[in-house]
Amino acid sequence: MNAAISAGAAALRPGIPGHQVDAAARQELVARGYPEYFHALGHQVGRVAHDGGALLGPRWERYGNSPDVPIQAGEVYTLELGITVPGRGYLGIEEMVVVTPTGCRFLSERMLALPLL
Repeated sequence: MNAAISAGAAALRPGIPGHQVDAAARQELVARGYPEYFHALGHQVGRVAHDGGALLGPRWERYGNSPDVPIQAGEVYTLELGITVPGRGYLGIEEMVVVTPTGCRFLSERMLALPLL
């Protein structure tokens, strides 16, 4: 899942529509043999969780034109994936990034490994 989030982060930059960011993450996850997730990769964050008009998601009817909104520098987004792993259960990771003029920057240290207790 981290590779898929990294692929989404690499695609995230000003001027492109959110569906292209989602497609990069989705393609990476599926190429690694995981099932496709059934939600958007991420959403814009503002004063409330889903603030703003852009969505990092596929062009599914339920999302309207939100995946076509161009990304702008200074916007904050989640990059989040949730999948069900057979025999293991549901696994979800959510990171937050700010869009810079040339890409994006993670707002906290990334969780690249899961601690096992």
